Amino acid sequence: MQFSNLKILITLLCLWFFTACSNEKIQNGEEPLARVYDKYLYPSNIQNLLSENINPEDSLKIVEEYIDNWIRHNLVLKIAEDNLQSRLSEIEKQAKDYKESLLIYAYEKQWLSENLDTLVNDDSIQAYYLNHPQEFILKQDIFRLSYAIVGKTIKSYDSLRTWFSKDINEFRNELEVYCLNNCRNYIFDSQNWFSEDALFKMLPLQIFENKRLHTTGIIEHTDETNKYIVKVHEIYSAGTEAPFEYVQNDVRQIIIGKRKMEILKNNYQHMYSEGFKKAEAEIFKKEKPAE
Repeated sequence: MQFSNLKILITLLCLWFFTACSNEKIQNGEEPLARVYDKYLYPSNIQNLLSENINPEDSLKIVEEYIDNWIRHNLVLKIAEDNLQSRLSEIEKQAKDYKESLLIYAYEKQWLSENLDTLVNDDSIQAYYLNHPQEFILKQDIFRLSYAIVGKTIKSYDSLRTWFSKDINEFRNELEVYCLNNCRNYIFDSQNWFSEDALFKMLPLQIFENKRLHTTGIIEHTDETNKYIVKVHEIYSAGTEAPFEYVQNDVRQIIIGKRKMEILKNNYQHMYSEGFKKAEAEIFKKEKPAE
């Protein structure tokens, strides 16, 4: 919406409130729309609220709501200032510190995006894993397993049980075809590891009762709608060192995190040195009085 059209809208708004716009605080040729104590709201402050494709009636509502919210906000702000005079300097310092932190964070994020090498080769990941085993002690049991979930009324479930009771890899093709047509969810001889927390979201609680997942053989459960079949291939217990495959991505992020801290440290040290070298920073030291 062009500024001239906005002025027409403002005039309509003034008529809406049955008041005339004040001439007391005309600024750059603009008459104020509202006032709270010594703060004034001008048309230029709200011109970006509106666009060409909004009809005049809706535009009027938007401006009216904005003015009302502006008045409410600034009344509360003024009362807060009046009641917190003794803490204003503290609050202003907090605001200043927060702004500075935001600026530094934004700078670091941009600088890192341009300078941080996030490629980590497999040898580096493996070496870090082997050299820092204490960092990868499991806090809960993890499992490598196969499972399938089928509807309770599926009549060919016995075939699924037979394949699970034997070598799953030997019957992988049959299992794939079967599950594509019948299973609601499934994983076969997965190389992925799952924590108990992750499995709680995938399987019913009855599967976990009496440490059933810690036994060999097939684990089965039926509820009102589904049949569940699980076969555990391997377990790592809490308190033991996690297998490499389970923490591989974590190791990669650790290495990248250490790189990030190192290059930031070097960058800031360079800034510090350059600041003194170019006389952009200095420390004023008082000479000790002669004894």
